[in-house]
Amino acid sequence: MSVVVLTLIAPMALKEDLVAAMLAHEPTAQAGFVARAVEGHGRNVDFDSVVEQVRGYTLAVEIVLTVAEIDARGLLDALGDEFTGRGVSWRIMPTTAAGTL
Repeated sequence: MSVVVLTLIAPMALKEDLVAAMLAHEPTAQAGFVARAVEGHGRNVDFDSVVEQVRGYTLAVEIVLTVAEIDARGLLDALGDEFTGRGVSWRIMPTTAAGTL
């Protein structure tokens, strides 16, 4: 079983809906995840308001979880039904080690 880190970046307005959808996905709910506010910077950032344009960054939510790769892909499939075209980006990275101290 390959363990990966899945990172999702989404507009802050989607945070509650994303968290609810992730908690409804049993492998994700079992594994747990971290959600935090982040700032999106760069030339390709989609600003939600004039305030964000003036400020120079947009507020987003970053959600990170460590799960089996098959569960990460299953979650992406489940989220795709509801969140396609809504500005959610993702990346999967291999994990060489994970645990608790």
